[in-house]
Amino acid sequence: MNHKSVVFSFFVSIMFAAAAGCAPTPEQVTPTLPPIVQVTAESSPTVQPTATLAPTVTPLPTATATPAPTATPFITPPAAGQAIVAPILMYHHLKYLEPNASEALQTWTVAPDQFAAQLDYLQQKGFHTITFKQLVEFFDNGAPLPTNPILLTFDDGWIDGYTVAFPELTKRGMVGNFFVPTQYADAGGELFMNWDQIREMDRAGMEIDGHTIDHADLNKANLDVLRRQLRASKQQMEQELGHPVYALSYPFGAFNAGVVAETEAAGYRAAVILCCGYELNSDILLTLPRIRISYNDPLSEIEKKLP
Repeated sequence: MNHKSVVFSFFVSIMFAAAAGCAPTPEQVTPTLPPIVQVTAESSPTVQPTATLAPTVTPLPTATATPAPTATPFITPPAAGQAIVAPILMYHHLKYLEPNASEALQTWTVAPDQFAAQLDYLQQKGFHTITFKQLVEFFDNGAPLPTNPILLTFDDGWIDGYTVAFPELTKRGMVGNFFVPTQYADAGGELFMNWDQIREMDRAGMEIDGHTIDHADLNKANLDVLRRQLRASKQQMEQELGHPVYALSYPFGAFNAGVVAETEAAGYRAAVILCCGYELNSDILLTLPRIRISYNDPLSEIEKKLP
């Protein structure tokens, strides 16, 4: 019997006793209380203890170290004047040509399907696309630069930079550098990218760079014209984009010592020419070589042009 049962029995006995006291009997009956039962924590029968078996220990599996995720490898900044290998590929038009297209046109054009195949090839070979801003910051202060860096450049602001290059690069997580004459962007239309398109590309991670006002031959410009071509175009582009412009492509690849000096004075940190090579160092940031990609270049030919 548990504690509650004892208390209940006691209560019932008192009630019966009270009832008896009210009955018409000759003498008062003193109720007899039931014996008090000592309540213990357990009212169930005592169980004799038995030997407790020790729990079987299941051996734990041997812990093995989980390899940490492989970090993206980076190039160690070189000493002053030392070169890194970073090809800069040069594109202009991205469109299909007629079979009888001139050799000159083929020189500056790549078919869209060829371009897509070239991007796939570069990724398969382990190249990582970068911008001129990244390149400058690498040489300036040792900012991280991935291994096998490569820069993809697109001159003149043609509309196929927006309709072909931009989506193909974005699809693969790659970046490109687009050299745009400001007057061409002002015109827009069917031939050239307009500022809305250029800003969209800029926001998506593409780099937009200078190509003067109207693709002027800077070697032939007098000092006033040279400065206006370099500075006014850079100022307008920075106003359109809302941030600094880092690089310039010399129109026609034309430059001389005076042009280079004025380019630096205008605030450009890097500039590219038309030819040739892929070794870059801080001493040639304003005359960086490029590798031209043409219409009839098979992948085997591009492989020969790359390190």
